[in-house]
Amino acid sequence: MKLLDEKALGAVAELACARAKKKGASAAAARIGATKKDRIVLRDGKKEEVKSSIARSLTIKLYVDGRYASHSTSVLDDKKALERFIDDAVEMTRLLAADAKRQLPDPKHYAGRSKKDLGLYVAEQTTFAGRVARAKAAHDAARTAAGDKLLSVGAGASDYVGLTLMRTTNGFADSERSSSAWVWASVSIKDPSGRRPSDWDQAGARGSAGLSADAAAAVGKRAAERTLATLGADKAKTMTLPVIVENRAVGRLLYGLFAPLSGWALDQKRSCFEDAIGKVIASSKLDLIDDPLLEGAWGSRRFDGEGLTARRRHIVKGGKLAGYYLDSYYARKLGKEPTGGGRSNIVFSPGEGTLDALLKAAGKAVLVTNFLGGNSNSTTGDFSHGISGFVIEGGKRARPIASMNIAGNHGELWKTLTGWGADAYAYSSVRAPSLVFAPMVVSGK
Repeated sequence: MKLLDEKALGAVAELACARAKKKGASAAAARIGATKKDRIVLRDGKKEEVKSSIARSLTIKLYVDGRYASHSTSVLDDKKALERFIDDAVEMTRLLAADAKRQLPDPKHYAGRSKKDLGLYVAEQTTFAGRVARAKAAHDAARTAAGDKLLSVGAGASDYVGLTLMRTTNGFADSERSSSAWVWASVSIKDPSGRRPSDWDQAGARGSAGLSADAAAAVGKRAAERTLATLGADKAKTMTLPVIVENRAVGRLLYGLFAPLSGWALDQKRSCFEDAIGKVIASSKLDLIDDPLLEGAWGSRRFDGEGLTARRRHIVKGGKLAGYYLDSYYARKLGKEPTGGGRSNIVFSPGEGTLDALLKAAGKAVLVTNFLGGNSNSTTGDFSHGISGFVIEGGKRARPIASMNIAGNHGELWKTLTGWGADAYAYSSVRAPSLVFAPMVVSGK
């Protein structure tokens, strides 16, 4: 069986569902994943890691006598072994506690799936030699740019192709292919203080043809330049200034806003946004849209993990909370309609200007380029994060800072958002621009 043979894998999924029904399951959903991953990492001029893997697995969700369980196997080619696996899985499921809310989604939520090609799959990926060349271009550019301050440089390249296929006993049948190619670099340097500052950069595309040698070299150069800019970084005195969060760091902060929106958090009474639909939780200028149908984007999909049709929808609209993330189970428990249990692509309403333009407009501020650990409490909304970045004076980076802290509450923080750029980050499903927040305390010495 070929890795991405949809016809053959579909037959396996159908066999699994039919066998489960034959053995007494009232319903079943079979999901097959098939992937090929290749990766190489260079470290200080030598090959540190070379990996290649091919994997296929089946996960079957079983609903038996009011009970539910999920079981997985990688044995797909042996029909008798697969049937034994299903038989045993059904019997094991019978031993669990009953949960009447565990059911397959209503088939109406399978309807209306997009037929559009989302541009998620490119058949041709690079060869081993091509990956080496991509990694080497990033590695050598980083080493050159870092110069005599260099302690260590690492760079890597990867390629991925995969297929997700799903069948259910109540009518869902579909599949989706995807692929990706990446290059990245990380640099650490000598600091007069004895610290070893480091930073990184990356680029990705759906196919390796989208990553030229020049693009890979640019990644390495940016990684070195970002690291060199942190020379002499230290904890500064506590200050109260506008805070600007660089686009690629926003995802870490945004997690604290989205975690309380999950069905699990709502059901467990661990959400600070319970019963907050229609209430103001952010700047009135802010729209946050979950858009799974963006062509080529990293979070795009036509259906989610249980087959629910993926649709574009507002999470925040005009600063007001507009939606939660509810899979069919938690929607049923909460007496609501399912919306999908996980994020796809998060898109901000249009902003203006580059990061440099935001710094210039701010005049004096703190720029956050990295979050260093910390925590966020979904029940209360309270958060505290370590940060590194720069003090901005005269609209420019005046000095690097490290080991400082910001704290607050997500129920209030997003209301203080005063602006954002037009520089949405391209290499994440969180397509966030750089954000500007009103003055807040940045704790240091």
